[in-house]
Amino acid sequence: MQEITASTKINELLKEYPELTDYLMELELCRADAGPDSILGWELSRAAEDKGLELNSLLAELNSRI
Repeated sequence: MQEITASTKINELLKEYPELTDYLMELELCRADAGPDSILGWELSRAAEDKGLELNSLLAELNSRI
């Protein structure tokens, strides 16, 4: 994975960049659940909207951390 985008799924981030786990947990974008409705399978755009986060700021921060 080269750049984190709005369509990147959270579970992909955790596999590729485990160092982001703590940050994603702080934002409540990472939980220990599974299944078809788990936030882990969501794209960042959906997760940001659900949590009231500004998507472009989130993407910039994530990309700066990798």
